[in-house]
Amino acid sequence: MKSRRLLALGLIVLASVAAAMLADRYGGLTGVEELENRLLDGRQRTTAESFQSGVGVRESQITLVLFDEASVLDSIEGWPYLSPFPRKYLAELVDAIAAAGARTIGIDVYLDRVYPELNSWDGGDDLLRAAMERAGNVVIAAPTEQTDSGPIMREPHPFFSSVAADIGAADLPTAFETFRDGALAVRSGARLEPSFSLAIYAHSRGLDTDSLLRETRRSGRMRLPGMPDNVGEVPSRLFGPAADQEDAEDRGPAASILPFRLRYVGPPSSSVSTGLPGTFQAVASSEAAFLPMVLPEYFQDKIVLLGSGFHDSDKFRTPFYGYRPISDSTTTFGVENYSWMFGVEVHANALQNMLDGEYVRPLPESKKLLLLFVVALVASASAFWGGTGVGGVTTVLALLGVGVYAFWAWGGVVYVLPGVELASFDRRFLWVPIITPMVCGVLSYFGTVGYVAVVEGKEKRFIKSAFGMYVSPDVVAEISERPDLLQLGGQKRQLSLLFSDLAGFTTLSERMDPQELIARLNEYLTEMTALVMDEGGTLDKYVGDMIMAFWNAPKDLPDHADRALRTMVLSQRKMGELNARWRKDDPDHSDMVVRIGVNTGDVVVGNVGGENRFDYSAIGDAVNLAARLEPANKTYDTLNMCSEFTLAAADADSYRVRELDLIVVKGKEKPVLVYEVLELAGVDLSASKEKALAAYEQGMAAYKKHDWTGALERFSAAVLACPDDGPSKVYVARCEDNLNDPPPSDWDFVVRRTEK
Repeated sequence: MKSRRLLALGLIVLASVAAAMLADRYGGLTGVEELENRLLDGRQRTTAESFQSGVGVRESQITLVLFDEASVLDSIEGWPYLSPFPRKYLAELVDAIAAAGARTIGIDVYLDRVYPELNSWDGGDDLLRAAMERAGNVVIAAPTEQTDSGPIMREPHPFFSSVAADIGAADLPTAFETFRDGALAVRSGARLEPSFSLAIYAHSRGLDTDSLLRETRRSGRMRLPGMPDNVGEVPSRLFGPAADQEDAEDRGPAASILPFRLRYVGPPSSSVSTGLPGTFQAVASSEAAFLPMVLPEYFQDKIVLLGSGFHDSDKFRTPFYGYRPISDSTTTFGVENYSWMFGVEVHANALQNMLDGEYVRPLPESKKLLLLFVVALVASASAFWGGTGVGGVTTVLALLGVGVYAFWAWGGVVYVLPGVELASFDRRFLWVPIITPMVCGVLSYFGTVGYVAVVEGKEKRFIKSAFGMYVSPDVVAEISERPDLLQLGGQKRQLSLLFSDLAGFTTLSERMDPQELIARLNEYLTEMTALVMDEGGTLDKYVGDMIMAFWNAPKDLPDHADRALRTMVLSQRKMGELNARWRKDDPDHSDMVVRIGVNTGDVVVGNVGGENRFDYSAIGDAVNLAARLEPANKTYDTLNMCSEFTLAAADADSYRVRELDLIVVKGKEKPVLVYEVLELAGVDLSASKEKALAAYEQGMAAYKKHDWTGALERFSAAVLACPDDGPSKVYVARCEDNLNDPPPSDWDFVVRRTEK
């Protein structure tokens, strides 16, 4: 049973892990991916920034300048177009920000063309190019187009690109609803080109993007400070054969991007003073040109990103969409939820990941696999050996533990409440999956429950039906957990065995109606069997009115000898109750007696029989001796007889016994000392019986000294005190025989029985 359960456990665990990995691999179809994403969104909102009370902004090198409608409406000449954004105004912003000491300026505007007519009106194109050239630190954005030959980054118009510090692709991985991924690079022909955020990062750190991307293309992985080993891998779909064979229209822009999971460092920022506090310092473009006059340090040594703050086409749903900030008594925040995030701030979050050297760190596949195995093993093992209830509770607790650990690993701290930290980890933002382990744990639990119910349940139902009438419920439960005991064959172990036989039943059968006789026999067997079961015994068989039972198999019972002796005594008490009951119903009833023999010894116990029919039984010399002791009671006119082996294995002080004889049963050579079991210790017998027992003990002492005269005197006194004391009568007759024909001086006192 144990080995089969271990095999079943292993198969269930393997199957559950495999199914969970498949559900994870095809998460877009199974829904696992979306659920994992939503739970990660929840962790995104448990960063230090979201624990704030709604005051202040994140300390960052990044500052946002968000275009607002006022910048267009209040421009000097007025501007009748929403697009393009007035380039003359954009030039003024670049000049002001560069003059304020900005380290890098990123413009999230496609400068893919020049506008001669507009330029003749306000000189916007010329002014912007001149401002970019003066600044020398402007990074501009470009889109990626899908062509018949593959994706190509469409560079800005040479009029602007020739004076730009760098160019980056502003494409983001397409999201169905929520934007969760950023871009590290894009494929352009046979090359990799930097993303907008990477180009800005490289410029601010003095890195050569061409060298970085060539190494990325060569090694198949981008390496930035702090970037985990399982982030930045170049997917095979970018440059593999399949990438060239696929229809460009089917692939979409996301297929040309080297993505990474964005760690949103906080909620959306606002350039409006009355708006909700956000992650980055943000200022409206209508105020940015004049801000350095008031706060000259505002842009100093900062990375300044310029982009739309009002175009509907450039706003996105992020994990913070609908998030309600924590409020305190000093603020009025908390009555409004965060809404959209503009594209320039999505790039700012990607850039901040690079600046911090802290990324979303997906749990490595090897550790994910280990986590699934642990969850599946806990769920299956607890259900196998603890049952459905314990297994269910343990599985739920294990999955809750995975969820709690996932939040701790993300925040890098062990906390009970936000702000109440107990310990910390070396690194933050580990993405531990929750749904995949949940799928694995549930499958493992229900797989185990199903196995137990269907496979083991069938065996247990058979066991209960086969053994329910022969052993106690506790023993049935024990066998149900160890069905290997029902296989043909057995094991050697020490048992205490009981044989009982109903004297007078034959006489009773001659005068009673057969139906009444069977009813009375069934009543007797029911009562006696109940005593056996109450003491944890196993009913071996009925043979007519004979009962065979044993203890210490299949369930281990260290006190098996005591249980057998107790059953012997209680059976005599029960026989007295039955006689009284039958006498009340039948005035002609003649009392019946039950003779019982008990022995303890090593036997072979197990299923004996053929493949189609077998019995759980015991065989061996100890069984034969127990069977011989029951009829041996007739010789001494006793009811209970046990061997010296049973008395040695039991707590002898718990019973009232007297030595009967040293006998050799038929078919054996070795003598066995046998005893009569009278009652439990502390229970008084009748006065005549007590007097007879005292005289009997004195007679036995004289008998063992070959004092036949003295022994005869004491045994006769015992008979006089209690005329029906069978053992005393036996020894009176023996003493008289020994006086008439004395045995040799070296006689061993052994009585050799010639009948069963």
